[in-house]
Amino acid sequence: MKTFLGVIFLAAIAYALYQGGPPSSAPDAAVRNADEAWAKAVASTSVAQTLAFYDPAAVTAGSAMFPARGLADFRANWAKLFARPNFALTWKAERVVITESGSIAYSSGTWSDGPNRNGPYLAVWRKQANGQWKVIIDAAWLVRQASGVMQACRKLTGIGKAGIARRLQIGRTSVRRILG
Repeated sequence: MKTFLGVIFLAAIAYALYQGGPPSSAPDAAVRNADEAWAKAVASTSVAQTLAFYDPAAVTAGSAMFPARGLADFRANWAKLFARPNFALTWKAERVVITESGSIAYSSGTWSDGPNRNGPYLAVWRKQANGQWKVIIDAAWLVRQASGVMQACRKLTGIGKAGIARRLQIGRTSVRRILG
């Protein structure tokens, strides 16, 4: 239920930000540059550099995110992720939108952490008193890839698990166990 409410909350924020009208090019570029610099900080696996992009009140949301509220949680979780062998998180902003007030923005796009871990992301940014943009909500969702057998079945038959279950007259849970 909390995840559902979180998704609704983020969708409402995204819609509200989108309604702000087209962004001017300078603020848009500032947020896009901040997003790119943040991605480079994460790629460097430096906890200190990565934390520099978060607002002290930052939180996470989404199925692909570790739970965090505040810089201490972000510090601990990024340290764990950076310690993983072959850590390779990347993302690319495809859209940046800034509110009319110019104090809140969001960047959205796609992220990847290996061939089978990827999905959409949304970062909500707040402009600081010094003009710097910092992340207030860091959200990412994991897109589950169908197993190789399931992909082959879909390609050959054009139907998914529910269709296979109906044709075989077995439950979807059984199909999930059989095909992955």
